[in-house]
Amino acid sequence: MVMNTNEVDMFQSYLIKQCLCGISEATLRKPFEGQQITDCNGTRTAMLIEWPTTKILEYLSKLQLLFDVYLKQNNKGYICSRIVDICNTIIRNDYNLIEQIISLCDTRNKYVNYMSAKVLSSFLIVAKTSINNEWLETIISYLTTDNVDYVKINFALEVIKRVVEWKDIEIHVLEETQLQEGASTSSQNETCTKVIFSDSDSYDTSAIKGLIIKSLESKWPDLVSKIQNLIMHNDCVEAQTCILTFLALWESTISVKANLSIIDTKPFYAHLEMFVGLLHSNLSPLIWKQLLSLFNEVLCYGSTLALQDMLPEDTCQLAHLIVRYVKDYRLLDCLPYRRTEGFVVNSFVGTIQSLHNEASTDKTLLQKMVLLVLKSVAITIKETRSDSSDSSVGSDDYDFYQDMQLIERSIRDVLKKVDVFLKNGLDFHPETPFPKILIHLFSDQDDYLIESMVCTLDITIGISYRNAVFPDLINMLNPIFSFIEFLKIVSHDSGVLLDYLVSNETCFLLYLLRFLKYTRRNWSKFVSSCSECSTVTRINEMDNTMTVLIRLKYQITRLVSKDLFPYNISPVLKLLEVCEGLYEGNEYS
Repeated sequence: MVMNTNEVDMFQSYLIKQCLCGISEATLRKPFEGQQITDCNGTRTAMLIEWPTTKILEYLSKLQLLFDVYLKQNNKGYICSRIVDICNTIIRNDYNLIEQIISLCDTRNKYVNYMSAKVLSSFLIVAKTSINNEWLETIISYLTTDNVDYVKINFALEVIKRVVEWKDIEIHVLEETQLQEGASTSSQNETCTKVIFSDSDSYDTSAIKGLIIKSLESKWPDLVSKIQNLIMHNDCVEAQTCILTFLALWESTISVKANLSIIDTKPFYAHLEMFVGLLHSNLSPLIWKQLLSLFNEVLCYGSTLALQDMLPEDTCQLAHLIVRYVKDYRLLDCLPYRRTEGFVVNSFVGTIQSLHNEASTDKTLLQKMVLLVLKSVAITIKETRSDSSDSSVGSDDYDFYQDMQLIERSIRDVLKKVDVFLKNGLDFHPETPFPKILIHLFSDQDDYLIESMVCTLDITIGISYRNAVFPDLINMLNPIFSFIEFLKIVSHDSGVLLDYLVSNETCFLLYLLRFLKYTRRNWSKFVSSCSECSTVTRINEMDNTMTVLIRLKYQITRLVSKDLFPYNISPVLKLLEVCEGLYEGNEYS
């Protein structure tokens, strides 16, 4: 086997410095010309699959580094011209590389499979739509072959998932410092011939994402059926790996973070209801967790649904089904949140022994399950509010209001079941208020915590709007208790609230705006709720709560005066001023 290792190592060393301008054309091309082997047919260029495993992995690593540098520089608006040239050569498939990389899954080596899927997905992101459709067809065909091939299914799923999940690369904080100081990462960069990319399309990946999603759409029903069958009848590591990767891809496809069009993602909302029925006590906790993540992403209440007047039908149907399964089919009792010593599945290393020697509580499973139920209830309430505001429903429509009472009764039963379930599962005292349990359940997950508070607040508002026949439900959910407990969790630090407002990682702006409006309209309830909490804690919760809100108002005002707040915060600021006025005894009109 003939190969100049020094030339290949030189290519890599220059690539690490993010510029290939300082090396010869021969050295630049050498890594992609393949290895020469001599066999009974004479000397020829070996196919990738014929290389030793270590050489395959080295080669794939160099390709991945090349694509990483390309994408990283593209995000900055320029790319080394020699890097552009070699990537264009690969895109044109001058070396017949892509077919060879796709075929590497036949090696049955998990490390080679992992790297080849990663390289292939990076290539698709770099190439965008300048690709051969046969490559996509080959990858997609692995998903629906008659004979179940776990390796090929997982390979194809990984490639598609990585492309769908792709986000623009952010400049590392250390590199940002270097750029600000005018420093260069290497002497080669000073003489680098750069290609400037000022066109936003150069780093827009929506086209390749849309192309892949469209290619996947026709195969989706068959693939869903195949995965459903795997969940019901297979418990081997390979099958579970395929299931988990598929569910993660499904979640990524419908996620708002993927920036895919509503039209492109619409077909992927079908079939969800079938998977709710697969949740049972014998199902692997890992699959439970991934399914709950998928359902929670569909019911993206805090980020999307809470802001919409009319909710999508598919979403409402899923919410109704979750409510029904909790109420009538004891879904909460099936949740395998008690972990015992055993084995768990990892998609890369296979089966590993659990470190838990004794039974313990899987808090993440509890969080995902409870949040899903809260979102399902909030969506159901929101939908009934939309129905009740329909002008075609008259004030004397007896059947309609009978239906509303049945819905409210179901919601009450579901939330009572969640209350009892959490008190038993987390060993809370039977008299512990439900809001306190929720705040402590989600205390280590900011996004879950804030979204759960939005849900309970909206449920309360929705029930109050309907003049519910179950006033105990409003007392049970009391959003003011939730806020008081939340402030305890953040140590009454108004700076934490300000950080939540500035950050876009949670829906705290939505929550605070709605909570302040609720407080303004229900000031007497706010006062009585604070008084009730003060009786228990022997601390003036009214003063504590308002002190935090007043400090927050001053902090926001200071930032606004310096034009430093990242968006228009005036609606929140006005509500804070109103609440401060009420606190000081001024009459609000």
